[in-house]
Amino acid sequence: MKIVLGRLLQRTSLRQAIGRRAYSTKKIVDIGQPSPASHPQLLKEGEITPGITSEEYTLRRNKLLEVLPEKGLAIFAAAPVKMMTDVVPYTYRQDADYLYITGCQQPGGVAVLGHECGFCMFMPEATSHDVIWQGQIAGVSAALEVFKADRAYPMSKLRQILPDIMKGSSELFHNVQTAVPTYMELDAFQKAAYSGKVKDVSVFTHELRLIKSPAELKLMRESASIACQALLQTMFHSKTHPYEGRLSAKVEYECKMKGAQRMAFNPVVGGGPNASVIHYSRNDQKIKNGDLVLMDVGCELHGYVSDITRTWPPFGSFSSTQEELYDLILQTNKDCVELCKPGASIREIHNFSVEMLIKGLNEIGILKDSRSSSYHQLNPTSIGHYLGMDVHDCSIVGYDRPLKPGVVITIEPGIYIPLSSNGPERFRGIGIRIEDEVLITDTGYEVLTGSMPKEVKHIESLLNNFPHGKYNAEPQQ
Repeated sequence: MKIVLGRLLQRTSLRQAIGRRAYSTKKIVDIGQPSPASHPQLLKEGEITPGITSEEYTLRRNKLLEVLPEKGLAIFAAAPVKMMTDVVPYTYRQDADYLYITGCQQPGGVAVLGHECGFCMFMPEATSHDVIWQGQIAGVSAALEVFKADRAYPMSKLRQILPDIMKGSSELFHNVQTAVPTYMELDAFQKAAYSGKVKDVSVFTHELRLIKSPAELKLMRESASIACQALLQTMFHSKTHPYEGRLSAKVEYECKMKGAQRMAFNPVVGGGPNASVIHYSRNDQKIKNGDLVLMDVGCELHGYVSDITRTWPPFGSFSSTQEELYDLILQTNKDCVELCKPGASIREIHNFSVEMLIKGLNEIGILKDSRSSSYHQLNPTSIGHYLGMDVHDCSIVGYDRPLKPGVVITIEPGIYIPLSSNGPERFRGIGIRIEDEVLITDTGYEVLTGSMPKEVKHIESLLNNFPHGKYNAEPQQ
């Protein structure tokens, strides 16, 4: 028995020693963002950001070079740090174009891409004071070794090196949204701007970002799944906690516990007449018994966002008036989803939805004519938008563009009737929106948010048969 016990103790000690060595961080270099070495639970070897490999980032840059004029130069600045108070910053979020091209999630850098200069990065330099207060950041060595830049320099060298690169270029394309004086004040940039040779690089990047790669679609499916699970838990929670603020907190908690880094936008939680405010954000009211609540939420997972809306009665039952209006919005949602296929456009789907809703609203007495102006007072929004790294993704791409496989859009019909409406009194103060994410496929579509219930009978059954308080978020491993 002693021999057996001794062997067990030896094996336990050996496993503990191996475990200590396996999780040792002494040789791991901190580059200011997760890496396969520092965060093996998030990234596989070869990935720069979770789910996206170094090869994919290189392919993106090569595709940009293919559409960039022969002597054109693309300049990307990282998103600036935005301050909440004089010493407190908001949580940092990288600009989508800079992240798409570089994989760098940190502020302070400028990236340059051209046929002659290749991929060049100017990186911020951290002082010992910065490291003490904010931690390590990616520098020149990370630009070369991790982000695979052809050349990299400290930011202090930009004024010395970038002008020469600019002078050999016929046109400059830069990210207007994050443009910084660091390069805009250079004489070479000023001269190009004066000559009309400076343009917005998004004319290229938004086209590239429009069609998602298999790796991007995997992240978008996961982001949508998290949002659906979180919203379902919040729906269950609403019967015992009918407060807008608590439901907002619940959905954010659930999203983050399931692995999301942040919400894609401040949750819209409109109870009763607040649901008729399209982007309502106060979230400070108690929801009355008999009212509906509209929740428009989305989360961000490793740079890719989700966007879903559901409307339901927290206390368990739709009134006949609410159900009549809800059924019209639901059928419009379903019919519009059926139109999602290669060759269709958001504009065509939108026009169909307007015709369908005007007809339906006339039939139930909310509208008294078929004029679009009367309808637009109750719904001034589009049927949907592109979705990806940003909520309203690829904004430079028009809604008349024929859809292609790999494009993700939203389908979100709604109706918003304020208390001040002159329509039938029984409909006043009701707001309803049903929004799904739809991926265009080779043969039609895939609803990424299809797991979230939207049928009246399913919603009522869930609310009335769910053992409230039983389920909680499970942490993402």
